[in-house]
Amino acid sequence: MTTPDADEDDRLFAELYPALRRFAAVVAADDLDPDDLLQEAVVRTLRRGPLHRLDAPGPYLRTAMAHLAANHDRQRGRERRAHERIAASNDVGAPPAYPSDLDDLALLSSHDRAVLYLADVERLPLAEVARILGTSTTNARARASRARRRLARTLAQGADR
Repeated sequence: MTTPDADEDDRLFAELYPALRRFAAVVAADDLDPDDLLQEAVVRTLRRGPLHRLDAPGPYLRTAMAHLAANHDRQRGRERRAHERIAASNDVGAPPAYPSDLDDLALLSSHDRAVLYLADVERLPLAEVARILGTSTTNARARASRARRRLARTLAQGADR
């Protein structure tokens, strides 16, 4: 038998899932499964209490996913630098890579991908984007502008290849 809290959380999660899954797919790095990112955010949130007791569970879970994705990016950066040092010492050549627009998007940080998704795809106001990402509206506006420029620059460079 399930408890009323569990039933309420099940209903709430079913309602929020499609939007949360789309957000996870955007902020997750190419080596991080979006479902794993979403699951980890939900598990960590449920450790603190039922979802329905949160004032705004959707934005809370998006914030948790953005932080988890940023942590993953930092770890991936450390691993990449270690691999580069090892490869440089061994003079091992890498196979040629084939460019893709998704590769260009993956060059952006998870926070840049998150702000672009929330502002440009979900069309949330920058104040809401800032609240979800735990920053000021001014910072969210600046990050969105810089992320758009970075993406445009990498796409233009890709067209020149």
